[in-house]
Amino acid sequence: MADRRKPRRVMRHVRRIPGYRYARRTVVPRIRDSATARAVVHRLFAVDSKQHTPLDVTAGRLLAGVGTERLPVVVVLCLGLPATQVRDVVDELAELQVLTAGFRPVVVMDVAELATARAYGYPAELLLPEAEWTHATQTWDDYLRATLATIFASYRSTASVTVGPEGLTPTDKLLLGALAPRA
Repeated sequence: MADRRKPRRVMRHVRRIPGYRYARRTVVPRIRDSATARAVVHRLFAVDSKQHTPLDVTAGRLLAGVGTERLPVVVVLCLGLPATQVRDVVDELAELQVLTAGFRPVVVMDVAELATARAYGYPAELLLPEAEWTHATQTWDDYLRATLATIFASYRSTASVTVGPEGLTPTDKLLLGALAPRA
């Protein structure tokens, strides 16, 4: 019984502090909505030291609200595609994300079209193209394997989609749509 009385007594005193109601109504929601505050909490209270620090992956500018930080992260590989096709794929991803509200994309590309993905607020990773790889002791395949492993671990990806020359296939679209949370 004594354990319950003390917190109640403390809360009664705290509620009497001038500015308490203002702080509760305005400051607390801003802290809850802050991506920076969320990232700090993730880094401070990460329990599993074997896994990489989780990145607070945004759902982009098209989705908002409570629960978007719990949507699965999908790595979309746009390797070997021309710049115009990467733009089309990112536009298609944005449309599909609005329709399904089921995933947070991370776009991985080997052409300098980062602005296209970032216009929607999506994280984007740029890899060196195979044609420009000149490292003497490491093959491009080893570079790609190591870099993709880091991307998948850092973003804690749930799924990945490889985009071919024809863009997103119907199977890719079904996979992305199937990731939507069930009610």
